[in-house]
Amino acid sequence: MSKTYKDSRDSGRQTVIEVKKTPDGTFDLFINHELEREGIHEEWMVDVLCVRFGYCGEEYDALLQELNQTGRIQLPLSYPVSSTDPLP
Repeated sequence: MSKTYKDSRDSGRQTVIEVKKTPDGTFDLFINHELEREGIHEEWMVDVLCVRFGYCGEEYDALLQELNQTGRIQLPLSYPVSSTDPLP
């Protein structure tokens, strides 16, 4: 069974991911307050939140709804994320 990032329990500093909705309707991804990727279209958010970080199904739907309502989400993770980790 494979583990997603959010299920990983490696010791180390806590990682915070943040997604912000921009005025043009795309999303910007920040990891530990540093811009990781910008201009992500909504149809690709599943690759970011589900595939990369493990927030899938109802959890993904709730996060996307919150993003569209408030324009921002922050998700604390208990593992370090590298800029070399794959992104769509």
